Amino acid sequence: MVINYKSYRFFSMTKRIFSTCLFLLCLLGCYALDPPVLQCVELQNNNTRVKMSWDNSNDCASFAYYNFYVNGTMVGSATPGNGYTMCNYGSTVLNDITPASSYTCYIEAVTASGATYNSNVVQTISLTVTPNADSSLVTLEWEAPSTQMTGSTWGNTYFLYKIRDFEEGFTNTPFATIPATAERIYVDTVDVCYNYMYYQVGITNNYSPTHSCVFRTPIASVFVVDRYAPSTPVLDSVSYTGNNQVMLGFHSEEPYMYGYIVYYLNNGWEPLDTVFNSTTWIDPFGGDRCYRIAVLDSCSNSSPMTAETAQQCDMQLYQNGIDACNHSASLSWNAYANMTGGLNHYEVFLSSNQGATWESVQSTTSTSTTLQNLQLNTNYIAFVRAFSNDPLITASSNRINFSLDADESSDMTYIRSVSVIDNEYVQVKVHTSGDTLSFESITLQRSNDGVNFQDLETQGYNNGASYIFQDQSADFHHSTYYYRTYVISNCGIPTGYSNVAHNILLTGDATNAHEDVLQWSNYGEWNGEVDYYDLYRKTESELTFALVPEHISPATINTYYDDVNNLYESGSIFKYYVVAHETTNDFGFQDECISNQLELRQLPSIYIPNAFTPLQTINKVFQPISSFVSSEGYSLNIWNRMGTLIFSTHNPYQGWDGYYDGKVAPMDVYVYKIYYTLPDGTVEQRKGSVMLIY
Repeated sequence: MVINYKSYRFFSMTKRIFSTCLFLLCLLGCYALDPPVLQCVELQNNNTRVKMSWDNSNDCASFAYYNFYVNGTMVGSATPGNGYTMCNYGSTVLNDITPASSYTCYIEAVTASGATYNSNVVQTISLTVTPNADSSLVTLEWEAPSTQMTGSTWGNTYFLYKIRDFEEGFTNTPFATIPATAERIYVDTVDVCYNYMYYQVGITNNYSPTHSCVFRTPIASVFVVDRYAPSTPVLDSVSYTGNNQVMLGFHSEEPYMYGYIVYYLNNGWEPLDTVFNSTTWIDPFGGDRCYRIAVLDSCSNSSPMTAETAQQCDMQLYQNGIDACNHSASLSWNAYANMTGGLNHYEVFLSSNQGATWESVQSTTSTSTTLQNLQLNTNYIAFVRAFSNDPLITASSNRINFSLDADESSDMTYIRSVSVIDNEYVQVKVHTSGDTLSFESITLQRSNDGVNFQDLETQGYNNGASYIFQDQSADFHHSTYYYRTYVISNCGIPTGYSNVAHNILLTGDATNAHEDVLQWSNYGEWNGEVDYYDLYRKTESELTFALVPEHISPATINTYYDDVNNLYESGSIFKYYVVAHETTNDFGFQDECISNQLELRQLPSIYIPNAFTPLQTINKVFQPISSFVSSEGYSLNIWNRMGTLIFSTHNPYQGWDGYYDGKVAPMDVYVYKIYYTLPDGTVEQRKGSVMLIY
């Protein structure tokens, strides 16, 4: 067989070239790098922004950067830096994407030498939104997810998202879900009026044990009109505010409601007000009524009213009684009916500082309670709060004020004075709080030592502040008695104990120097002080007491020396008493206290002449010269020689003028007898004779 050389040489060169190419191809195949796997594409910002998520390959460290392509155009890159490497990247957001009906995406991985390796290509699933004839319903239809993502595990649920034209950005919370096994279609009822709705559908792609993403469709929009009445709203509560205004709280189960209509019961259910841009409302007419509500959507479609069987009324709190004796107050309130979520219990709140702080003092399921252990002389504010089984819902009653005014701790008694009246009994004059605070009774107590007191007399309440007691059994001439008073409050409790006051005990002695020495204890139990003392004296010849003309300054032991030498013809007996005068005290009183009357007797003396001359100009009367002789027990009797009594008197300062039976008695010697009493009660007798001379 003859072989052409030229043909052989061409064949050999071709064979070598082919072998070399085959070797190079084999070499390249042995060193090819794995690119990342694109797993998620999520359209955002009205389809002008794309979020890509991928699963890095084992060769991610061999790449210098990634380029991202959407619909054949590179729209961004991921370059390592600031501590990041290519193996750190798992997702990126790409802006300024040209909107299109569908999106084809892939990642170009580039090595440092410029070699490129492309990821898988992912096609977005399509979403179609179609309004019905009157634009009140929107039908959503979408494709199944792409199968081009290797290692993907798709979720069991499609997530449906929507926003209104006036909202910004989709949230991660879907408004509806559809099982992945169901038909990929959903009909949405429109809830906005004359506006655009934007929709998107997503499904979870679990592309590794630790990574997942939500694969979302492009955003589809549609113009809609709300033509359906919204569902009935919820009246949460009817409650009183801190200043006793009735406030309603309510909400709609549907979003974007335009307003609420408030109805009240008045010969049927009548609209009371319409509330816009708020889910609370304060009744300007004061409340004390029952309510229902309806809601308006943005197209002014009105819902039905809340059910009549679910009407709610304000809760009124009442004070039923105050028992100051037991420090308690009784409260009651009307049951809160038809509470949203169901009534769980009531709590009673109490404040003693004008509502600055509140304390829950009782929890109950009843509609009445009695508050115990309240403080007297304290103003309280109370209200009741109803708690629903829904922990977010409560309702409060009106606030009421009360106080325990019948406060026995405010009962007060004060002894104004202790005086001896007419030297017959001790009078105790008392001031109380009875003109402003009633009590049951007031009791006078007496003590001999100021420590151990015994009840002496009790008087009932007389609707006034002044009370006067009389101690008829006191030996006020020889003893000091201590007095105090207390009241029995309307609660039957002894309270309001007074000051301790005592009588002024006046004592003294008559000296041989014809001086009466007087002493008395200081009256020191006044609210004010003793300003001064006045001393009063009465002799036998006087009908009334007269003031010794000087004020006596108070002392711990008061002593006064009364010189009576010039009063020798006034008799033997001198009577005294002392009056204490008070400065004006805190109650506005300026009282006085009177002591017992003290009787002192000066030692009498008598000088008896032995003759008199009735017919002469001097020495005309036979009269013993008496000093401090008392008329008590005094007598002067004169007889003639025949034993006839011709003169008699009981006045120590009256004598015989010598006449008998209208004529001058004969000149003769006459016999006399004189009786008078000494201070110790001994009767002294003097007898003798006197000569009548012409």
